[in-house]
Amino acid sequence: MGVNVMLDFEVHGLADEAQARSVLSTLAELIREEGLQEHEVGLGWSVEEGRHWISGETDHPIGVSRFYAWRPHFETAFRERVHTLAPAATASINWQYPDDD
Repeated sequence: MGVNVMLDFEVHGLADEAQARSVLSTLAELIREEGLQEHEVGLGWSVEEGRHWISGETDHPIGVSRFYAWRPHFETAFRERVHTLAPAATASINWQYPDDD
């Protein structure tokens, strides 16, 4: 059964611009691999007070079949990719379920 979800995420604790760009690139690759590019997952990086961070979000609900199995897969892949390139970074994903509102 499919579930409509929206997500947003952040990655904090990146060392510098080069690391931010590298992590951003690998997350964009993950999103493409998961077929989410069609669903307009916005990605970007920023610097505030010398701290580099990445954020992303969906613009509208995404229908995901077998969400109960896909979610842990996606979360694990997301965190592994971040920590491979930026071991000191913290990564978080927030899920919203618009059909439950």
